[in-house]
Amino acid sequence: MGSVSQQVSQPPYTDLGDDQHLAPIFASGVVPTRLTWKRRRSELLQQVRQVLGKPSFRSFEHAVDVVDHWEQPTYSATLVRQATGPKTRQLLLKLEPRGVGRSRRPGAVVPFYHPDTMAGLDLKERKPLAEDRIIQFGRHLVQQGYVVVCTEAFPYNTAPEPQNNKGFAWWQAGADTLLSENPRWTGMAKLAWDTSLAVDYLLSQKRIDTERIVCIGHSLGGKMAFYTGALDERIKAVVGSDFGLGFGFTNWDAPWYLGDSIRRPDFPWAHHHVLALMAPRAFLLIGGEADRPASWQYLNAVKPVYQFFGRSEALGFFDHASGHRPTEAAVRLAYRWLAEQFGLPEKPWDV
Repeated sequence: MGSVSQQVSQPPYTDLGDDQHLAPIFASGVVPTRLTWKRRRSELLQQVRQVLGKPSFRSFEHAVDVVDHWEQPTYSATLVRQATGPKTRQLLLKLEPRGVGRSRRPGAVVPFYHPDTMAGLDLKERKPLAEDRIIQFGRHLVQQGYVVVCTEAFPYNTAPEPQNNKGFAWWQAGADTLLSENPRWTGMAKLAWDTSLAVDYLLSQKRIDTERIVCIGHSLGGKMAFYTGALDERIKAVVGSDFGLGFGFTNWDAPWYLGDSIRRPDFPWAHHHVLALMAPRAFLLIGGEADRPASWQYLNAVKPVYQFFGRSEALGFFDHASGHRPTEAAVRLAYRWLAEQFGLPEKPWDV
């Protein structure tokens, strides 16, 4: 059967969907080598950061305030508010496994709309959430010995809930506030900024293994994990579930993501360029609806970069092709792949 990474990174696709017309990573006439990649990576990083922009504020007090702490049967839970700018603070939920001794522990940042869903825990009632159990990545990973930080997305701590909160109304309100105060920033940059601050909080905990840090997310959380992993080299692996790699696969042009600039014919990069920034760190895409066979073209485009480092097995795609939510089989495969990438033994976890 071979290793999990070999199985994941070699899907038996004969039809990769409509041609995405992806521009080559290297310009015509450039011989791909590790040296030319180093130069090209610097160029790409500058281009991506230029589009993402930067906040208007230059500094702020990096405060973290504990809101509550309680014990669950197998882990300790700590709820904090962390400053993300001069006027904003995000809610973070830390899950810390109990009874794991004093060895160094792997860590996970799990971004989503609110911490509750990924932790599988109603934060008001302190009761388990019976729904969406298959995407409760934070709960799954703390069972496997990870110190986990579950995050929330910026609209929920940037603007008050609209009176007529339907559809994307809260997201629009959050984006309006964010961009009016930071006109040279983007929503996607803010999402990655906040997630990186959650990494700061994770790494401030005791005995964290800095070589085994994963950022994992579903849908919106996958978008956040993807960009944070590309820009923050402290993250050693990213698992993204059905977040839509292609600009046309989901609503990347929304003002709370990248905005309509991505529609311009002269827009300088696509998401295979962003993915290339992760090399040689591990990346696994779980597809189902937004991500489909055509998504594999993006991974194929960056394979030569991973090959420079002898890390082709660190790039993988598994398409369960059964809708937006991952299947249990897909999630179990993802955790086996992650254990393999980190050189850790597989550990049991409950759906």
